[in-house]
Amino acid sequence: MLLGASLLLPACGSTAPGSDTAGPATTTAPAADPGPGPMEFSAGIRLETIATDLTDPVAMTARPMRNQLWVAEREGRVRVITKDTNWDVSAAKVVRDGYTLAPDPVLDLSALTSTEGERGLLGLAFSSDGRTLYVDHTATNGDIVVASYVVTDPLDFSGAPTTTTTIRPGARTTPNTAAPAPSPAPSGPTTPGPVPRPRIDPASRSVLLTIDHRGATNHNGGQLALGPDGYLYIGVGDGGRPADARNAADPESMLGKILRIDPAVPDGPLPYSSPSDNPFLHGGGAAAVWATGLRNPWRFSFDRRSGDLWIGDVGQNTTEEIDRLAADSPGGADLGWPAREGDHAYENAPTDSGDASAGDRDHASIEPVLTYDHDGGACAVIGGFVYRGSAIPALAGVYLYGDHCTGTLRGLLSRNDVVLDDHPLGARVEPGTLTGFGQDDQGELYVMSMSGTLSVIVGAT
Repeated sequence: MLLGASLLLPACGSTAPGSDTAGPATTTAPAADPGPGPMEFSAGIRLETIATDLTDPVAMTARPMRNQLWVAEREGRVRVITKDTNWDVSAAKVVRDGYTLAPDPVLDLSALTSTEGERGLLGLAFSSDGRTLYVDHTATNGDIVVASYVVTDPLDFSGAPTTTTTIRPGARTTPNTAAPAPSPAPSGPTTPGPVPRPRIDPASRSVLLTIDHRGATNHNGGQLALGPDGYLYIGVGDGGRPADARNAADPESMLGKILRIDPAVPDGPLPYSSPSDNPFLHGGGAAAVWATGLRNPWRFSFDRRSGDLWIGDVGQNTTEEIDRLAADSPGGADLGWPAREGDHAYENAPTDSGDASAGDRDHASIEPVLTYDHDGGACAVIGGFVYRGSAIPALAGVYLYGDHCTGTLRGLLSRNDVVLDDHPLGARVEPGTLTGFGQDDQGELYVMSMSGTLSVIVGAT
């Protein structure tokens, strides 16, 4: 099976390219006062390619305090891109000066990973100190596995030459063979030397969580994110087969959920614990469950300023949806699937997954902030990030997202779940290749394409 439309949604609609001027999305949030602030935004963007030699990149995370972007290739490899910097004398500050893709993966899980259907290495996240890498990948038997690895930064002055690929925005890809690094002089720690490359010992692998998912090759979810609370959030699809849809409404199942765990504190035989305010910690559901009613939460993210959780949940045959859980929301929110697809009742919902079951659990049913249909060739929402960088001030507070099949990148401005403005941003990737967004330590955003590229989003000139 070709990757492509099947990566996210084998049941999606047409894979034909959509128009950048497609009609407005359907908004579904209840009427409310949006409060003070702008009612629209005007900002154009363009994409500057910073890496071209990736293979099916699907996830990106920034390693804290290291000027590194880590990218997951679906086949199981983790690649590292260094953000090169220089001191700008005239501006008296450090400025970006290109990106360097290390030639070899820092971690290769391909022997442990299935890529059948939508499977693969699908998610990455770091601990807050950057010393632990969390990965979400599909085991060869189909199970979803969340594991951790120890990351080190050894001082290596061996002087061995390395071949890297350096890209400066606007320039062509050029091979760069580094000269042998000098041995450290005995003058002390201030002596300049090569930046140490991160290393991962495969033997440091610790499996945190294994979820039985062997019945289907799709709806794996795969997103990992470290929340503002320091806990690890994990996106899991509903199982993929028609009968599996009911898993999303069943709090005892980990499928069709967003999970929330503390990976640093074990709980008896478990290598992780469930936080004390998880909604089902004391019964009624699986202790790790944080939110229910999701079909395939392929990508979600936290607003680095407000702490709100934004979720792009891939729809079934007709409707894609974007949800927001406010930072102060208690756990247990029900996002509606399979009783609803987006903002309407799902006609093929299992009879035991209706709204009554959600009411019996006494947890809030959350309406989408925004939905859109499959007109114009759209097929699967790719959730992004609320822009909090400094390079494009006009995008401040705007949520960027896209669609896998059209490749069009859009911006959504909303307050209190009231949609104020939603339109294309003037940039797109090749239709049928958009897989995800990334965010660096400065809040700047990146876009991944199955064509093998990682691009940084910059303002249109």
